[in-house]
Order: sequence, then C-alpha cells, then structure tokens
Amino acid sequence: MRSWMVLPAFLLWGWAAGGVTLSLSCGRCEGGPDGYTCPSSDSAQAYVLRALPDQVLRVECRNNGGDFSLLKGCNFTAFRQFEFERCPLPDVSFGEVFRRIGVPSGDVKSLSLTAGSWNASSGLQEWHLDSLTNLQTLQLVDNNFTSFPPALLTNTPKLEFFRFIGNRVGNLPHTMFASTPNLVMAELGSNGLTSVPEDLFANLTKLLNVSLWNNQLTDIQRSLFSDITGLRFLDLRNNFLSGITNRQFQGMKILKRLNLGGNQISSLNKDSFGDLRNLEELELQSNWLENLPTGIFDNQRLMQKLILRNNSLSKLPDRIFQKCESLKMLDLSVNNLQYIERSQLPAHTSSLTYLNLGSNNISLSEDFISDSGTHFIPYDFPLSDQLELQHIFLDNNRINHIPSLFNNLFVDLKTIDLSGNLISYLDFPSIHFISDGVKLNLKNNLIKTISLRKLKFFSFKEKIKNVTLSLEGNPLVCNCLLYRFTKIVQEKSELLSKSSFQILINDADKVTCTSLENRKMHVKTLDFKMLTCELELCLDNCTCSWRPHDEMFVVDCSFKDMKEIPIPSEDIYKLENYSITLNLMNNSIANFDGLDHPFYTRLANLTIPYNKISHFNKSDLPDNLKVLDVRGNNLTFLSASTLDYLNVTAMTLSLGDNPWICNCDIIDFFTFLQVPERKVLDPNNIKCASDGEELLGNNEYTMCPSFRQRMVIVTIVLITVFLLLFAVLGTMSFYKYKQGIKVWLFTHRMCLWAITEDELDADKKYDAFISYSHKDEEFVNTVLVPGLESGDPKYRICLHYRDWIPGEYIQNQIMQSVEDSRRTIVVLSSNFIESVWGQLEFKAAHSQALQDRTNRIIVIVYGQVPPESELDEKLRLYISMKTYVKWGDAKFWEKLRYIMPHPQELTQKKQQKCINADKLELVKSNSKNV
Repeated sequence: MRSWMVLPAFLLWGWAAGGVTLSLSCGRCEGGPDGYTCPSSDSAQAYVLRALPDQVLRVECRNNGGDFSLLKGCNFTAFRQFEFERCPLPDVSFGEVFRRIGVPSGDVKSLSLTAGSWNASSGLQEWHLDSLTNLQTLQLVDNNFTSFPPALLTNTPKLEFFRFIGNRVGNLPHTMFASTPNLVMAELGSNGLTSVPEDLFANLTKLLNVSLWNNQLTDIQRSLFSDITGLRFLDLRNNFLSGITNRQFQGMKILKRLNLGGNQISSLNKDSFGDLRNLEELELQSNWLENLPTGIFDNQRLMQKLILRNNSLSKLPDRIFQKCESLKMLDLSVNNLQYIERSQLPAHTSSLTYLNLGSNNISLSEDFISDSGTHFIPYDFPLSDQLELQHIFLDNNRINHIPSLFNNLFVDLKTIDLSGNLISYLDFPSIHFISDGVKLNLKNNLIKTISLRKLKFFSFKEKIKNVTLSLEGNPLVCNCLLYRFTKIVQEKSELLSKSSFQILINDADKVTCTSLENRKMHVKTLDFKMLTCELELCLDNCTCSWRPHDEMFVVDCSFKDMKEIPIPSEDIYKLENYSITLNLMNNSIANFDGLDHPFYTRLANLTIPYNKISHFNKSDLPDNLKVLDVRGNNLTFLSASTLDYLNVTAMTLSLGDNPWICNCDIIDFFTFLQVPERKVLDPNNIKCASDGEELLGNNEYTMCPSFRQRMVIVTIVLITVFLLLFAVLGTMSFYKYKQGIKVWLFTHRMCLWAITEDELDADKKYDAFISYSHKDEEFVNTVLVPGLESGDPKYRICLHYRDWIPGEYIQNQIMQSVEDSRRTIVVLSSNFIESVWGQLEFKAAHSQALQDRTNRIIVIVYGQVPPESELDEKLRLYISMKTYVKWGDAKFWEKLRYIMPHPQELTQKKQQKCINADKLELVKSNSKNV
C-alpha cells in the first residue's frame, strides 16, 4: 500500500512549530536519533514514533507494518493529531485503530495519511472514517487513490480543512461534501480531474479556500461557485482552461486571490473579472494571451498584484491599468512587447513598487543631450509616472543605455535588472543613483568600457551612498578606461575611502576583460598599472598610448631606423599637459638634437638604448626628466658638468653596455657610481672597454696612477686651509665676544693680569660712589651695598648719608665724592629721572670720566628702562652708546663685579702663586742635578 503524508504546516490552522511537545510513554519502544521504534528495531514490522509540537504524533510504518496491536501498552491519550506515513490502509476503521492504541476516537482532531503503501485491489472504504465525529482536519496526500467513496465524509460533520492531493480519481462524487457544512478549505489539486460536479460546493457557506490546481479541467461551470460567494482564495492554475467569461466568477464580490496561471487561456473579455471588485492578487502567467481587452481591469481598484508573465502579449491597450490605483506589483515578463508607453502603465497616483518587463523586445528611447551636456528625459518616457518604483526588471530586452531617469527620479530604488541587453558603455553618471544601496544587474550585456573618471571625491556635506554592480559576461576591454574600475574591483582605489559614492562589485571574481593580444584576463588579478589606450593622434612613424596609472603619454618609436629624434606636429603639441615617455630603442640616433622642442619639456622617461649616442651634456636633457636609459650606445665618459647635474637630480639611469674608457678622465664617473643613493639600475654592466672588467671592480690608483700624488697634495692643502680658517675664526670670535670672555675670566679668577686696573686710580679713596633716588634707598641699602661690601673682593662704597660732612654745600660734596671714587654707580629708575640731585651727580661723574678719558660710570637699571623722552640728553646719549647692568639678570653680580675696579691684590696673589710654582719646579730640578 501507498504511505500517508504529514499535514503541511501551511494549513490555515496548522500546527505551528514552537508549541508544546508531549513526551511518549511506551514501554515496548526503543529510543533512537529518529524517535522511538516499536516494538524493537529488529522486528519484522515496526513503527517509528515521533512526538511533535501541538499534540501531534507522527507514526512511520516500516517493513509494510500494519499490525497496530504491536503498539499496545503505549499511552497516546495526550495526543489529538495523528500523522501516518508510508502505512498500509487498515482493514478496520481508523476509529478502531485509535481504540486499539488507547486513544478515544472522539478525541482525534486531525488525521493525515501520506504516501501510503496499499494493495491495488483495496482502497478507501466508506467505513474508514467511522467514529471520527470530531475530526476537523483530514489529509489524504500522495496515496494514488483511484476513487473516492461518496459517503466517506458522512461521519465527519465537523471537518473544516480537507486536502485530497496527488491521487488518480479522475472524477469526484457530487455528494462528497454533503455532510461537511463547516468546511473552510478544500484542496483538490493534482488528482487528474477532468471535470467537477456543478453542485460539489453546494451549501458550503463557510468555504473560504478552494484549490483545483494541476488537474485537467477544460471549463468551469457557471454554477460551480454560485453558493460560495464568501470565497477568499481560488486556485485554478495548471489546468487546460481556454477562456474566461463574466459568468464563472459572477457574484464572487469578496474574492481576494485568483490564480489562473499555467492554463491555455487565449482570450478574455472586458467583464471576465467584472464582479471581482475586492480582488487583491490575480495571476495569469503561462497562458496563451496575445492581447488584453480595454477596460478589463477597471473594477480592480484594490488589486495589488498582477502577474501576466509568459504569455504572447505584443501590445497593451492605452490606460489598461489607469484605474488600478493600489497596484504594487506588475509582472509582464516573457512576452513579445516591443515598447511600453507611459499611458499603458498605472497612473502617477498608483503605488507601483515592482515592475517586471524582462524577456521582451523592449527598447527605450535615448535621452536628449543638449550642447552643454545636460540630459533631458523625453516627455513620453514610459516610467516617468511611477515615482514609487523600488524594483525594476528589464532584463533580456533590446535596451542600449541606462536612462538617466533611473538616477534622478526614483528615490526608493533598490533593484534594477538590465542583464541580457545591448548596453555597450558604462560611466559614473549612469550608476550614480539618488537612492542608496541600489543593486544593478548588468550581466551579459555588450559592455566594453567602464569609465569612472567623474567619480566624485568625498564631501562631508554629502551622505555616503553605494551601488552594487553585477557585471559577469560582458566583453570588457583591458585598456586605460578600465583603470579606475580595476582598482575598485581589487579594493586598491583611494576612492574607496575618499569618495562619497562607493561602488561594490557583486561578482568581482567572475568579471573578465580581453587584452589587446585577445587574451581573457580576470579583472580581480589584472595589473592595473599597465593598462593603456592606443591613441590615433601621434608622431609620424610612431605609436602613442595613454597610461592613467602615472598619467603618462607614451610614444613608442622603437625599431624604426630613425636618424634623429622626431619632432611632433602642432596637434600633438596641444595635447593635455601630461608627462611623456619616449621610446627610441634600436634606431641610429647620434645626438639629442630635437629634445629642446617645447613638446619635450614634459618628457619624464627617455629610453634610447642601442643607438649611436657618443656624448651628452646637461643642456641636452629636459628639466623634468626622471628616467634616462642610454644602454648600448657609444659613450666613453661623462663630463664633470654632466655629472654635477646628475648629482643634484633623482634621475634613474641605465648606463651599461657602453665602451667606457677607464683612465684618469673617468675617476669622477667612478666616484659618482659609488654613491649608494644613486639610482643606477645596471652598475654591474658598466665595464671598461679595454679589458671588459666591471668599472666598480677597479680603483682610482689602477685606472689613474697619478691619482695618489694628487690626493696627498689635496690633503695637505685642506689641512692648511683648515688651520688658517680656525685661527681667523678664533680671533674674530674673541673680539666679538671680548666683554663676555673677560667677565667669565674675572668671575673664575683666571688671567687677571689681562683685566687689572692701571695706576690711574691709585690715590682714590673709594671704589664706588652710588647715585640714586631716595625712593630707591631700600634696594640700595638692603641689596646693593651689602652685596658689594661683603662680597669677594670687598669694595669701599661712598654713601652720602654716611660719608658726607654735615653743613657742607651739596654741590661740592657731590663733586668731591665723584673725584674720590673709581666708579660712580647710577641706579637708573623712574624715580631717578625725577631726582634733581641724581641728575647733578650723573653730570659730575660724566664730566670726571671725560677728564680722565676712562669709563667711570656704571648704570644699573632698576625696574624698566625709562622712556628716552624722559631722559636727560647726556644720559640718553650715554645709555645709547654704553652697556648697562639690569637688576634681575641671572649674572647680575658677575657682570657688576667685572666692571667694578679690579684690586691689584687679586693679580698679585695670582702672580705670586705662579712665581712660587716656578720656584718649586726650579728647586726640584736642581735637586735632581745634585
């Protein structure tokens, strides 16, 4: 017998996964990975039991098992739904089967018989469902039953869901549903039915879902559905229906879904769906329709999905979808449409988001391009009203470009399928969509060129967007126009991080291009640095190409038997300001004449090996030259001026295979080659013409014996110049920094003989007289005087409040104090400027200094230097010509003591130490002689 199949999960009330799973209790069963085997795995007949969610017990029969007594002792009372797979039909009712395994027949809610194994002489009997009075779901799937007993369902009055699929009954009894008034779903697919009784569904007022798919029905009787006006879903796909009139679906005003796909319908009339005002989904795919009558969908204002795929439609009537205001999905693929007009699609008020026009013969009109390059969309562009489109399928048509409307109009665009068309060129504007995350399928087109020159760099004002491309199966050409695209495929483009628009390649591993040698190469592994484009405009007798990697204009004039460097025409000279590579290999050129042409000012690489060049100078080489290849010429040496020029450039050189003469004239060249940073690519091929030895394998002395004598002379001259230079610089430094040096010597009591006072001041009573404002006396009395009188050496200081004679004229005492002091210290401050006596004291000191012709005034700036406008003329002149000491200087005391008088005892002590040391040495010397 055939086996019985499980009730599918998509039933309207089916047992959803995730419900409570009951545990089995059966003492004669063995647990295993597939469930429980009863009574044991080695029995002739056995059952595999599985407890599923929602009180479902699945019973799988093995070895054609049909003896349910083997399940005695098992407790199945908790289960309400039963699935039998690959089990033979029992020779008793299922009510009796359930009784034998301990389940009351009245508790059974669902029964599924799937893929049963049964004898051809037996089949379903009317008594098989006896006692199942509470059965709500019945499934009879893939059992190959050849008949259906008319009274089989008599004892199932509560049946709601019925599936009778995959059998060979041919016809059904008209009374099969007479006892099931509660039926909600009847699925009768794939049974080989050639007709259906007119009253099969009579009085089934609760019926919502009818499926008659995959049968052999050729017609639908008018009264078949007349009693089930509440029907929501009707599936008539894959039959042999040839026409639909306005009678078959008359009165079905609340039908939501109708599937008529896979029939042989060749004609429809205007009112075929006239009563279906609440229809939401209509499927008419895979029929024989060649045309549609005008107004056929006028009553389908609520229709959201219409499938007309795989028909023979060659033209659509105007305004055929104008009243389909709710239409979201329209599939017209695999037809014979040659064009689509704006009026043939839904009105601009529709909410169409999915449009499939694939596999037709559609060609779209070209964008109008103005003289300024602006694209204008034709007014009659078919999709210009479909502002809500998200998914557009135009694959396998005759489209040769990507309309700019796709980029600028559809703000919610997600998918565009243009695969299998005639598009031959792709550039950045055509893939720069206003929406983000668009997936663009361009597989199997005729695209040879992908130009991304206009790909924008990142702007912080713009939101980063991306597009995903599919490009497999296009005849891309491996040339310069593919440069940016190749870098993006290989994820080596700086635009990946800097661009506001990211390009992702969905099938990067499968995208190939064809080289000039007709070799197919994977773009993912292509060397993008070598991508070039051959140019028509070029020098005479040469070939030119453009290489974007280094923005190089490459001129190839090799093997042309040229006698001189070619001069470009005016048209070539006016090309964009790119760098130039000139290849002149294997010609007969003897000099660099011609490189002074303005065209060659942009020359970056000069390849001129195996010619007849015997010499060149700096003036021969363009200023922007970076690479020079002169291998295999007639060069014997390079002049000093040429080497000097090459020394200050970063030029890469190739100099091998020339007849270099290794004598004294080549020493400079030899030294040039030994600089590690020098970019000479072939130093090992630079050889002496006389013996074929490598130049760098020699030394200066073998190539030029007089070189050693010259080196000695040069060394002596350099040492002499160095010593003279040191002496001159030392003398200049001493005179420049004499004052600082003397201060340092005095501070450290060294060489005091060079800085002691002369006999001019021998009769002076004081070392210094301090002139200051009475407002600054705190600084003078607490800082300055103690620092001078208690330091080393100790100075004798003259102060007016301490050393002047009371009652004497102040002017006389000022003159006497200045005359009796070796120095006059002026504490210059803003207070001092206001002091009349301070001004008088300065003038007296200044007069004494002029008389003695020596510098006797020491200026100490206390606070800020007063403005010149407030200074006395003589004091201002003195400040501008002499240095002063500023209080707060880190070396204030050192500088002050230096410009103070130097006591003779300091010099005498130092000299005495030297004399004593000399005497000691003399004594030691004499003692040795004794």
